[in-house]
Amino acid sequence: MTDNIFVYRFNKMTNDELEAISFNEDVYTNEARLTALDILKNRDVNSEAINTTHRALMAEKVAQEKIVIENKPSPTATFIDIENVKSETKPLPKLYSKTLILVISILFSTLFGSVLLILNLKKTGHSKARKLVFLFSVCYLFVPFILITSFNLDPNVALLANVLGGYILTEYFWNQYIGKNTEYKRLDWAKPVLIMLAITIPLAYIVLKSGGAL
Repeated sequence: MTDNIFVYRFNKMTNDELEAISFNEDVYTNEARLTALDILKNRDVNSEAINTTHRALMAEKVAQEKIVIENKPSPTATFIDIENVKSETKPLPKLYSKTLILVISILFSTLFGSVLLILNLKKTGHSKARKLVFLFSVCYLFVPFILITSFNLDPNVALLANVLGGYILTEYFWNQYIGKNTEYKRLDWAKPVLIMLAITIPLAYIVLKSGGAL
C-alpha cells in the first residue's frame, strides 16, 4: 500500500467510512480514494464495485507515472508545472461552518444545528454519519424537558442544553466524520437563518398567544 498523508488517518476509519471516501470522486482526490481502497482490500473487504474502482484508479496512476517518466520537466518548466497541478486540484467542498452550526444550535435548537451538519455530511458522502446525527438530535430534543421536569430546574437550563448539544455536533460529530482540519468553502449563513426564523417566529407567537402572554 502506498505510504502517503492519508494512511495514518484512514487506518482509524471504519469500513463504511472508507467506502464512502472510495466512491466520492467529487470531494476526494484519486490518491485519497486509492488509499481508502487499498486499506479495504488489506482488510479483506472485497466487492465488485471496490475491485472495479481499484483497478481503474491503479491503471490511471500507472499511466500518469509513465507520462511523468517519459516527460521529465526541465528546470525552466517548473513554474508552469506547478500552475498545472494547482489547476487540477479538486475544488474544496462548500459547507456550513462549525461556528454557524454552534450558533444555530444555541439560539434555536440542537435539532436545527443538526440539519446543517447533516447537509454537510451529505456533501462529503457520509451516509451512516447522517443517520447517527439525526438520531442524536431527535433524542436530544427531550433532554431539556427531562432535566427541567425531573429536577425542577429553571427553564433557562434549556439554553445550557443547547450549548452542550451544539458542542457535541461540532466537536464530536464534525471532527469524527468531516475532519477537524478539513479545508472547505463556507456557505452563506443568511438563507438557513431566515428559514429558521420563518419557522420559529410563528411557533413562538402561537405558544405565547395560547398562554395568554399576548
